[in-house]
Amino acid sequence: MSAYSLYRILMRTRDENKYNAIVKESLRLTHEYGFSGISISKIAKRADVSPATIYIYFENKEDLLVKIYCDIQKKMGVQILRKITMNLSLEEQFRCLWKSSINFYLDNPEFINYREQFEQTGMMKLIDPKEFQVREYITEFIQKGKERGIFKPLPLTILISFAFIPLITLVKLHVAKIQLITASLIEKVIDIAWYALVV
Repeated sequence: MSAYSLYRILMRTRDENKYNAIVKESLRLTHEYGFSGISISKIAKRADVSPATIYIYFENKEDLLVKIYCDIQKKMGVQILRKITMNLSLEEQFRCLWKSSINFYLDNPEFINYREQFEQTGMMKLIDPKEFQVREYITEFIQKGKERGIFKPLPLTILISFAFIPLITLVKLHVAKIQLITASLIEKVIDIAWYALVV
């Protein structure tokens, strides 16, 4: 390997480290102060980079917040859907989806707070849900269940809420040490969520 190639690799690694530090500290600051309480200068200070470095990756604060949200959704899709196959029954897919989602959020609890804050802002208008594999999958999953007469004939948004809001609540209770998650508890809560869907 030439000295120039090694230099390019080291530069790319260093840049990736800076990007990851910016994202990590943005998530932390959002949790501490909310979107309105953070700024490029605060993020730069916490990430130990210059504000100019942040502008290499993001156009402005809004662009930073939007890209982090999109990144979270894409990472979630990759992890959650990798074990789901179409030869599984709808109930088996649902259980797999739940367990993979719980594992994802337990590994990345900071994503819950960020996602909830983001989805209450006007920046959601900048998001195309079709970009995210997991959202497309869930929409098709619910519609398929309705078409087969397995799920209740209710609006899509209602069914998704009953199916997955309990999942987020369970993880938040675990993180807050109010109700620790166990394998047995997960199965029982999945049962509750599943029977909220089916006719």
